[in-house]
Amino acid sequence: MNPIDFNAIPLRDIHLPGAIGWWPPAVGWWILAGVLVAAAVIALIHYRRHYRERAALKALRAVTVALEWGAQPTHCLQQISMILRRFAMSITSRADAVAGLTGERWLEFLDSRWERDAFSAGPGRALASAPYAPPSRAQSRDVVELGALSIDWVNAQRKRKKKDT
Repeated sequence: MNPIDFNAIPLRDIHLPGAIGWWPPAVGWWILAGVLVAAAVIALIHYRRHYRERAALKALRAVTVALEWGAQPTHCLQQISMILRRFAMSITSRADAVAGLTGERWLEFLDSRWERDAFSAGPGRALASAPYAPPSRAQSRDVVELGALSIDWVNAQRKRKKKDT
């Protein structure tokens, strides 16, 4: 047998593959990006769903703090009434016509949204007359009781929404 002359064969040197590019990413990166986008969407939906409740609760707490700092009780009662009405309008449909409710009908609406009658028969009665009464008739005790009742009512609406869905 004849020996093979490897120098006579036209062989080329070993070629290494090129550097790995950053695009397109591997499947794992696509999955991670999808999970992050889904988490961001869920967080946004959760934030927007509870934004009204958080805003109303923050405003109600601010009214009670303002009372401690010397605000007029009548002004505080007016603020609580306004906060409750705005919140009620934001959680109901236009067909409920919450904006036009006054007096006993307003208190009955508030009581209808939970299983208590604290607005029409309890400290919530202050909502019917106190915001329109002379400043000398309102008392700090009424504001504190109505503020606590209003906070309970707003929290009950969140639980009610969960029960309805």
